[in-house]
Amino acid sequence: MIAQYVDRNHKNWDEHLPELQFAFNTARHDATGYTPAYLNLGRELLSPVNANNVRQGAAPSPDTTRRHLEEAYELVRINLAQAFQRQQKYYDLRRRLWKPKIGDKIYKREYPLSNKNATFNAKLAPKFKGPLEIKRVVSPVVVDLRDRNDRWHRHVHIKDLKPDPPHGPINNEDEISNEQNTDEDVVDTDDSKEEGVPQIQALIRGWVM
Repeated sequence: MIAQYVDRNHKNWDEHLPELQFAFNTARHDATGYTPAYLNLGRELLSPVNANNVRQGAAPSPDTTRRHLEEAYELVRINLAQAFQRQQKYYDLRRRLWKPKIGDKIYKREYPLSNKNATFNAKLAPKFKGPLEIKRVVSPVVVDLRDRNDRWHRHVHIKDLKPDPPHGPINNEDEISNEQNTDEDVVDTDDSKEEGVPQIQALIRGWVM
């Protein structure tokens, strides 16, 4: 999530951590049906943007809160089981072998190293570089690539590649997580971070102004 808000400047990545944390904790998870805040605290967090809309009322008793949380946990177990089944269905449906061909445009996974002196954090850097072109198929799983600057990348394993545009997942567990689901019914078990993106932008604007 943090990597979405930094570019080349890795010095100020921590300036908006409170807003990022708040947005993550208040984003409803599509798989569970609840926000992390509610499942941990038994109540929703109040956004500073809506601070003027607070309604006064008696706080629920501890027994009431405990009962509501027990009911929520039971629903979460059911929702997660259903989400896993749907996710497996679409995963198996979309999964197919990808064979590299000369001329294909692809993205190559990068493995940068952090550099303290240059204030460069590898965790905040782009995960893929491209598009590059496949110029030679060395074996069914190894290819030679060339980028737009005519620089060669020799003997790259297909586990570090993904097509451009992604016409299907490569036969690799790690790459599946980088594919963007286009089906409206697909449930991403970690999509609360995506749902929180608009909230982060609104919070940063509201808190900084």
